[in-house]
Amino acid sequence: MRKSGVLTLFVLLMLVFVSTQNLAAAGLGSSRIGLGLGTPNAVLIYRPTPFDLRLGYDFTEGSQFIFISGDWRPAGYIPISGPLYCYFGLGAYAKFYPESSADDVVEWGTRLPVGISLLFLDNIAELFVEVAPGFDLYPKPAFSDDPVQFWVGLSFAIQ
Repeated sequence: MRKSGVLTLFVLLMLVFVSTQNLAAAGLGSSRIGLGLGTPNAVLIYRPTPFDLRLGYDFTEGSQFIFISGDWRPAGYIPISGPLYCYFGLGAYAKFYPESSADDVVEWGTRLPVGISLLFLDNIAELFVEVAPGFDLYPKPAFSDDPVQFWVGLSFAIQ
């Protein structure tokens, strides 16, 4: 990937981070930070309500990529029973293949995240399971090599 592409990606991520922090500071929700394990292998999660932002890496031999996603969760934390909640949303993702020798080192598409959360310790900690079917839009519209993204993770509320 060229330096200009990496710089553009970094600036875009910083703009998203700053704008979502402003929403949380304005009283429109709280933020959470956490880690998810699954497909891709590991992701760092930042959740300024009502958004979900992920940055991760897939360590699978021969198919390593950097993963970035952003979701809007209009229905977050719908009560099921006691401390058990569900959520769903709409989002986008991108995969960057830094070791690829081909011209297409980027893939991106849409995703529909659905999850179940268990909030505990006075809603400070969250254990979650999320499934997100995805559809590639670039370089060509098709189901992805990994058509379903899946994570089990833990997040914590931050102030």
